[in-house]
Amino acid sequence: MGVLGAGRVGIRLSPFSNANGISDSNPQPLFEYVVGKLNGFGLAYLHMVEGQTGGPRELPEGTSIEALRKLFDGIYIANNGYTRDMAIDAVESGKVDLVAFGRTFIANPDLVERLKRDAPLNATFYGGGAKGYTDYPFLSDKVA
Repeated sequence: MGVLGAGRVGIRLSPFSNANGISDSNPQPLFEYVVGKLNGFGLAYLHMVEGQTGGPRELPEGTSIEALRKLFDGIYIANNGYTRDMAIDAVESGKVDLVAFGRTFIANPDLVERLKRDAPLNATFYGGGAKGYTDYPFLSDKVA
């Protein structure tokens, strides 16, 4: 952190995801400890995957994103399966500071404008072939 400065460095955690076959048998106390310790570094933000990475938002029994959020003193960025309405509600209610849209942004290069206009989103995601790689239709003024 000496190179960039603490306020310019953030961290992304996936406390309840078993992506790539990695999981912890008791993740809540582990991540409560980790998130609590992060406050001492003056991070720019904590970016948290809520649920399974790229999957369902449901959490294992006995776990709580809200409990982890309350432990962090800085900017909190929520991620994973947020819709426009969910994001607006989460920010306006103060549950989160920001919401990140990863997969949705990939399929909608003009996502910011689509969200502003409450316009339909492209639903095709890249799956390894030509379709969904560079052929995403942009929002036209007629659509909104």
